[in-house]
This record gives sequence, C-alpha cells and structure tokens, in this order.
Amino acid sequence: MFAKKTSKYTYGMQISDTEAKLVEIMNVNGQVTLTQRHSIALDRGSIKHGKFVDEDSVIARISTLVKQIGLQGAHINVTVPLSNVVLRKSVFSALKDKALRNMIDVELHGGQQLPFKNPVFDFVRLGAPKDEAAASSEGVVKSSKSSPQEEVLIFATPGEVVESYAHVVKQSGLVPVAVDLAPLALHRMLVRHTKLTGSAMKERFMLLHVEPDHADVSIFVDGIPVFFRSIQINTSFFLDTGTDQLAAYARNLSMELGRVLNYFQYTVSNDQKHVELVYLVGDHEWITALPEHLESAFTGEITSFPLPAILKDEDTTCQAYAVPVGLAMKGA
Repeated sequence: MFAKKTSKYTYGMQISDTEAKLVEIMNVNGQVTLTQRHSIALDRGSIKHGKFVDEDSVIARISTLVKQIGLQGAHINVTVPLSNVVLRKSVFSALKDKALRNMIDVELHGGQQLPFKNPVFDFVRLGAPKDEAAASSEGVVKSSKSSPQEEVLIFATPGEVVESYAHVVKQSGLVPVAVDLAPLALHRMLVRHTKLTGSAMKERFMLLHVEPDHADVSIFVDGIPVFFRSIQINTSFFLDTGTDQLAAYARNLSMELGRVLNYFQYTVSNDQKHVELVYLVGDHEWITALPEHLESAFTGEITSFPLPAILKDEDTTCQAYAVPVGLAMKGA
C-alpha cells in the first residue's frame, strides 16, 4: 500500500485520448528502476484531441486502477497533450526569475498574441540574443538597448486544459504535484543517458512519439526544444485499400514527416541545417518496424528511444511507458 512507501518512490502518468498509463519508479544511488507500470483503456470518445469530452468517464476508469493498485493519495506528475502547447521566443531585460516571470505574464496577457486565453506558462533562458533584430521579430524587446538583454523560450498552454487534467487526476484519488510536457520528460531521460554512457547528445535531434491516432514531433537544438507539432494520423483511406494498420500508419506519417522536416529546415531553422537523428518513442513493435517505412522522408539515423539502457532493463515492452517514466523522474 502507498502508506508504507517512502520518498524514494515517485510517480508519473500520461493520459492520451485512448488510455492512461501510470508508473512508479525507485531511485537508489542514481539508478532508476521501474517498479510498477499499469495502463487502462479509456472509453472511446471520452477525450478528443487532448480535451476532455466526458470527464466523469475518465475519472471512473483511472480511479478504478488507482484503487486496484493501492495508490490512493500518491503524489504524481502528469503531462498535458502537445497539441495544446504553443512555443514563443521573446527578448527581455536580464532579470531574476520572479521579475522575469511577471514580465512574461504581462506580455502573454497583453501584447503577445496566443490562440487561447488565460495561458499557463513556463520558460527557459536562452542567453544573450545571437541576433537581436531577428529575435525582436518574434517577441518585443522590453527594455532600452542600454540594459543587458536575454532571449527567452516560453511554453504556453491554455489554463483550462491544465486545470482539467489536474482536476481529473485529483478526482481519481491522486495528488497532482506538477504538470509537464512529454518532450521535456523524454529529454530529461536523454540527459541521464548521456551521464550513464559518457556519450554526447546530437546537436540537432527529433523526438517522434507515435500513438495509434497521432504522432508528436519535437525538435531540439543544443538541448533546447525549438519546434513542436502534433500530427493527426488518418489511416482510413489506406485501410480501405487492404493495407495493414502499421503500413497505413507509416505511409501517412512518412508524408507528414517530410513536410514537417522541410518546414523546419527552411522556415524555422536559422541556419537551415537538417535534423541529424530521430528517436522513436512508443510501443516496441511499432518503433522497431517504423524506421524502414520512414527512410523516404528522413535519410539520417532513426533509432529507438534508449529507455531500456536508462533503466538497465532488457524488457523492451517498457518502451511504451517512456513518457510516464520521464514524468516520474521529475521528482526522482
């Protein structure tokens, strides 16, 4: 039971349109062990494109799982869908965290245009602007040129989305302590992997998280997320031709991925350099079969996310739990 557990255990949960995945990890002397992993299917249509349609149904399903495994009251980190996240760059005076957060809050609720109201946000400092003129085109410089400037990357999510996920988790018998983004949770594990192996991250890589009805693309440059895109995968057309599900999914994804890579290289990237490496995240069967189908869209290296190496666990089925493991590591 949860009451007997100590702080060496931490928890993460990922809620998608079709299922909820919950994990418990144990961190002892820097070695992370996956001690519990569970998934439960959600009623069809109860969540659509990351937004709750039937909260009561989702709560009923998750609370059943929580009671079955005895985790009532566990403190847990949860993710919100990438489809609801907006990235913005802006330039501000070099300020302390609290003052900078206040400045960002004013901008997001005033001058900075977002496709939604009442944003919840976090930010990453990027350092002095490499090209102040270019940076200023993405965000308004908030002080005189005589004062030190720094570029800031802002992650913004609709407040109602964050509140709805926190509410569902709480009503399911858990205690939400942090809401995180899946790409950041996965990057957290890649950082650990580099420390364990003594290897270095590629300068420019993609996390390609595949789910049955969509794929989330996240591109990192120098360890900073610079591009997010959620791709809806409609396989019905291909399935009508008698193609199997994985092949239909891969063909659709390959076309969309080619468009995304071209857009990133020639529109988003400042130097037009291409992505060097793609990490595939998802069910083991899919991420091992997809690379050969994606070669027409990406000619670089495609590899499975190194979760088994991070956990020192040869059970490849753990791959499906990469995101909730990364969420749990936020508190490890």
